[in-house]
Amino acid sequence: MSARPTWPGSSPAEDPYARVEDVRAAVDHMQSLDYVDAERIGTLGVCAGGGYSVNAAMTDYRIKALTTVSAVNIGTSFRRGWYGTESDAAAVPTLQALAQQRTAEAAQGAEPTYLPYVPAEPDDNTPRDLVEANDYYLTPRAQHPNAKNKFLFTKSVSRIFTFDAFHMVEDLLTQPILVVAGSEAGSLWMSTELHGRVRSPKQLQVVEGGTHMDFYNVPKYVDRAVAVATPFFREHLAAKPAEQG
Repeated sequence: MSARPTWPGSSPAEDPYARVEDVRAAVDHMQSLDYVDAERIGTLGVCAGGGYSVNAAMTDYRIKALTTVSAVNIGTSFRRGWYGTESDAAAVPTLQALAQQRTAEAAQGAEPTYLPYVPAEPDDNTPRDLVEANDYYLTPRAQHPNAKNKFLFTKSVSRIFTFDAFHMVEDLLTQPILVVAGSEAGSLWMSTELHGRVRSPKQLQVVEGGTHMDFYNVPKYVDRAVAVATPFFREHLAAKPAEQG
């Protein structure tokens, strides 16, 4: 749900493929640390980070177990809408507008166009989760001066729209996975789809009453996610008998 930070002098972009590589790079770094057991590395991803973690785990078996919380398959959600009710073809008008904007910038010197990653001014038609996202990202609750609630239209949309975090998950995800989501989350369909498609050992924990954003920093729901993730990781990242004591 969030774009990369807007560092001074940079152009903010949301590149799912780079995000997935960030996860792999984090594993690289962890394996370089003497106090980390390279055979006991797991991931926990929230929102789009959940989708990115799944995608990374499918191609990096150094990740031994993973948990998603309020998982979002960002490409699918951008194409089909927050509730997943549109077809993938619904993305075509936006991609047509993208082509026009690239031409305008490249051939006519037009100024770059930016899109918000959460609604700047929610209205009555804004999904509840995204209203709550506005409250999270754009208020002191979690606001950061380097996150300007914008990403480049031309540098982000084509990469997002063609990305599918769960592509080939049935065959390539071999690690155990725990999927946590709220019963009232508009994004719940992505978690249930993921759980339904995975063939490796899996668990689905739907927390009654939780919305998408509740698992960000609302203690009641964060505690519920931690309460199921802790034993899950203890089980699946436990030291092998030969390695113990």
